[in-house]
Amino acid sequence: MDLSKIFSYYDKTIMGISPGYSGLISLIVLLLLVWALWHFIKGNFIWVVLILLFIPAAWPALKSIGRILEIIGLFLLVHIKP
Repeated sequence: MDLSKIFSYYDKTIMGISPGYSGLISLIVLLLLVWALWHFIKGNFIWVVLILLFIPAAWPALKSIGRILEIIGLFLLVHIKP
């Protein structure tokens, strides 16, 4: 699924909600995403380090995943502003 489709679906979903509440919803989604990522890394820290050490192709893949998460985070931050 393309990120633009996800973003357009998100925009359509919160379009009918007042800007104050839609900003709050975006903040909650962003915090849940950060919380889930933190718990994943915290619970699997050894595995993440081992994958980065023993699989040379993992670093570019991790950078791509980080870029996608950065785009999603910036998208949600734009929606937080009232």
